[in-house]
Amino acid sequence: MKTLRFWLLTLGFDLWWTLAVWGQESVELLLVIGALVMLFFTPSRRRKWVVIACLLGIAMDSLWCASGLFAFTDISGVPLWMMALWLSFSAWWLWFCSHISLSWAWMIPLGAVSGPLAYYIGMRLDAMQLVASPLWVFSLLALGWACYLPLISLPVLGRQRE
Repeated sequence: MKTLRFWLLTLGFDLWWTLAVWGQESVELLLVIGALVMLFFTPSRRRKWVVIACLLGIAMDSLWCASGLFAFTDISGVPLWMMALWLSFSAWWLWFCSHISLSWAWMIPLGAVSGPLAYYIGMRLDAMQLVASPLWVFSLLALGWACYLPLISLPVLGRQRE
């Protein structure tokens, strides 16, 4: 049953991500409520780390927008639906990390590939537009995510060693 639950929650997050990127402002309220529910169901010892991971993700997107790498549709800065997606991702990722056995070193290439891939798909679904050259944008996204993913994983990976 644990394996089924793992795959259902992982598939569920993928569907949640797709809803957020396709629906954007039209499903914003649902995304905010859903993200807060996810935070509520996060174990209390992990909530602080979920919020920190969320804030770091929003800060990273804010930096990309402010530096002119990309822009979200119809808004300057990071839209509310994306902030809700960051909270949802952070809750899901820290749960996910507690169920897999990836070392810290594997988080670097995983972040460098999966982060930019998510933005590429988001761009193709018209959730954001590139402002700078694609090579520059995706290179910086790869670098940012190669740092971000291992960093937010440390609280869970540290507990796995205990």
